[in-house]
Amino acid sequence: MWQSITSETDQLTHLPNGESAMSAIFAGLMSGTSLDAVDGVLVAFSDSGQQPRLLAKHSIDIDASLRTLLEKLAHAEQLSFTELATAEDGITRHYARCIQELLQQHGATIPIAIGCHGQTIEHRPDANIPYTLQLLNPSLLAELTGQNIICDFRRRDLAAGGQAAPLVPAFHRAVFHHPAKDRIAINLGGIANLSFIPADTRQPVTGFDTGPANLLLDYWHQHHWSGTFDPQGQMAASGKLHQPLLTSMLGDGYFSKPPPKSTGREHFNPGWLDQHLARLSNQPEPVDVLCTLSELTAISLTQGIKLLDPDASAELVVCGGGWFNTDLIRRIRHLTAPRPLISSHELGVDPQLVEAMAFAWLAWRHTLGRPGNLPAVTGAKGERILGGFYPA
Repeated sequence: MWQSITSETDQLTHLPNGESAMSAIFAGLMSGTSLDAVDGVLVAFSDSGQQPRLLAKHSIDIDASLRTLLEKLAHAEQLSFTELATAEDGITRHYARCIQELLQQHGATIPIAIGCHGQTIEHRPDANIPYTLQLLNPSLLAELTGQNIICDFRRRDLAAGGQAAPLVPAFHRAVFHHPAKDRIAINLGGIANLSFIPADTRQPVTGFDTGPANLLLDYWHQHHWSGTFDPQGQMAASGKLHQPLLTSMLGDGYFSKPPPKSTGREHFNPGWLDQHLARLSNQPEPVDVLCTLSELTAISLTQGIKLLDPDASAELVVCGGGWFNTDLIRRIRHLTAPRPLISSHELGVDPQLVEAMAFAWLAWRHTLGRPGNLPAVTGAKGERILGGFYPA
């Protein structure tokens, strides 16, 4: 049975050999807007001030048929209940397989719970009736894995008047805070987002989604060349910037909208790109579109960084799959100079696993009865305990 945690000094069980008595072992699962894979982690947390410790990691690709269905649902004008149910069942079974294979790697370790996000289909916090939809069947996941599940983290923040995103800045503060210098965590997933983490803990952490990152880059590469992404951004680096296309895209109102704000596939999607291409009198070469999309991500990200750090004094910490896009990092480094820019790996956190670790951390926070949102980021009326619990 799940152990109810009644105080910060409770001794937690389910610990592998060698872990301290105060360690709490949680698993985290994440599938992002890129729709490429499910990432799973096993993490040890402690209240002693130690950094979270990664015990194991595992990733599985999302099947092409499920990815196609998820993309269809994310862009559909009308939805089929049968297709929604099929997609939810499919992503849940991917999650189950990932966690089962992950736990096989680490012997007899049993996590207290699995924190998981589900697959976002649509996120509209600014609608007349705000909503955010993530596909996941937590009851089925509990049955398939025999594990406690904590999920549905976004909707409590939404109910409290917030954007329900981004949620990762609270974790960024926990793992990237430095007592002597301000930092900005840059997450380059399907969507790019920022977390400003002041050295002075009396100041709030702030942050927001800046716009598209891997989402449109991967789509365009898949549409015109073989492979699911552009390795190291080599193809984008070989293209030429198409200024009319860049100007058109940067004219989108989201980029000038003040925070708090969040976005996703419901706004930045292939149809959005096609609309901007249709406005051009002369169509650019595909490689030049890819180059221009990379510059769009770098410029929109830099605009956000300058808003958060006008004095150019913060250190930039990059995480997410975009860290491995050499061309994109080169553009960001150039536009954000003289700020130093490093990988989260230099701070002990694998760039690819930050979001999966964040949902393990949010599950830990839930069991401790502690808030997981940051009102200064999401715009919620106050701090809230996030997520719902589904016992094994």
